[in-house]
Amino acid sequence: METSYSVLPPTLILAPLSCFSKKRLFEEIAECASAILDISTQEIIDALNQREMAGSTYIANGVAIPHALIRGQKSCAILSLLNEPITFNSIDSDKVIVDIAYSFYFSKNSDLEKNEEMLNHLSQILCDSEFITSLRLSHHDDTKIARILGKADELLSSLMKTEPTEKTSNNED
Repeated sequence: METSYSVLPPTLILAPLSCFSKKRLFEEIAECASAILDISTQEIIDALNQREMAGSTYIANGVAIPHALIRGQKSCAILSLLNEPITFNSIDSDKVIVDIAYSFYFSKNSDLEKNEEMLNHLSQILCDSEFITSLRLSHHDDTKIARILGKADELLSSLMKTEPTEKTSNNED
């Protein structure tokens, strides 16, 4: 099931997803992203791994936000609720357990600053234990998951509204 939102990119929901390792998770989500973005699966896996080498995308409470810049004009996301938790490396190289991966594929032509802001706010939302519990309890119901993501999108929309910048006038009389 793919859904569209105002801030979040179009999101494909994979729930429940069965995989046994981070490597296999990246293969599964790259295959789906490849079909949506018309980019090779291997290119997407390479982009995810390259980003992961810069620092783990694990955030907290069993949640990771793998993301990468990709060529092409479209951006998309894939929310994966795993059937069984997998081992994922944290920022300090310790092994952590992940059962929710919300992956993002951003076009190099997209507003990278806005994407970074969205990821920062989203990581705060995904650290909320009630929000994550709601996702986990909706594990087998795409409609409920889509509604929960809709709530996240509403929160992101309100968090990302920027104050209008004041225009200063340099008119000299």
